[in-house]
Amino acid sequence: MSKVLFLVSPTLNSFVDSRKGTTGNKIDCAMNHAGNAIVTHTIAGAAIAGAGLAGRSALKAKAAATPEFAKELLAMNPIKKAFKYLNAAPKALKVAAAAVTGLMALIYTYKAGRIEQKYLDRAQFVDHTFNLDGEGSKASSALKK
Repeated sequence: MSKVLFLVSPTLNSFVDSRKGTTGNKIDCAMNHAGNAIVTHTIAGAAIAGAGLAGRSALKAKAAATPEFAKELLAMNPIKKAFKYLNAAPKALKVAAAAVTGLMALIYTYKAGRIEQKYLDRAQFVDHTFNLDGEGSKASSALKK
């Protein structure tokens, strides 16, 4: 379940992952994941919106010259209109927006992994459950018995 939640939303995963230790550690992890998501998605959205605005200005100029096209543009629903704006954007802007979005996806994934590792390590440190190779306070106390 935890692996599926990590793929869907690392923020939600932080609350149900039993390896995270204390509730405070889980909340800190969730806040860092939320911050990572907000920054990454905002930058990617801004890149796509910039390309859409460039396409919008191109279509506005075409609509001013052609009244039939202006009526057609007004009759479109907002989603279809947004895709038409993106389609009308210059190719260089579309490529740049796609590159920024791809780069932000890579950065998001990298940071999500680092955040996960940081809070898993913090939970192990607080719990003293360094059991990767049998060392640690819980493993040693089990050996003494």
